[in-house]
Amino acid sequence: MRTIVAFLLSQSILLPIITGLVNFRRLDGSYQPFFLLLIIGFLTEVIGFITISGYGASNFIIVNIYLLIEWTLIAWQFHVWGFLRHNQRLFYGLLILMALGWAVENLLFHRITGMVVYFRFLYFFIIVLLSINKINFMITHENRNLFRNPRFLICIGFIIYFLYMIVYIWAFAISFFGAEQITRRITFFMSYINVLTNIIYAIAFLLIPKPLKFTLN
Repeated sequence: MRTIVAFLLSQSILLPIITGLVNFRRLDGSYQPFFLLLIIGFLTEVIGFITISGYGASNFIIVNIYLLIEWTLIAWQFHVWGFLRHNQRLFYGLLILMALGWAVENLLFHRITGMVVYFRFLYFFIIVLLSINKINFMITHENRNLFRNPRFLICIGFIIYFLYMIVYIWAFAISFFGAEQITRRITFFMSYINVLTNIIYAIAFLLIPKPLKFTLN
């Protein structure tokens, strides 16, 4: 029953996906990596649910592969928004370094069938830092209302979600020392944090401005 409820709450990801499809003409290259991430996230949730409920198997392999895709697409989204845009080698070096870290933890230490802790914590932390840095840049360089800025809202969603995921990783770690009640509470609220951030993402897609029409007149 709990698995079904968690799955239904995870389908709130359809809110930003549907909103993005309705406003698809506004989704220029500056939002495409994030929109693609949402679609892959939806498919991952569905496949994971079928794996657990239909076959009684673990979905850790699916989730761990998705983690690498998620990191890559979010990093690419920030790159499109300006992160290391003028230093392509450093950016691709960062992607390769993180991919190697993922491979070491998942394949070398054979954790692909279980909870990956170190890779998750590292890239969650990096995404939070990138989001804060982007918000600081917008505060100092843009004069319009930030709460109507889609990039600002997406970054807020990232900060809320990935900070909570850092707490979740911490709770998972301390559960081995007997603090299972705290872990259960944090895990319970994780689905609702997911719903909140998906609502924020949907609002962000609604606020994407129409592309300017270029004329010679």
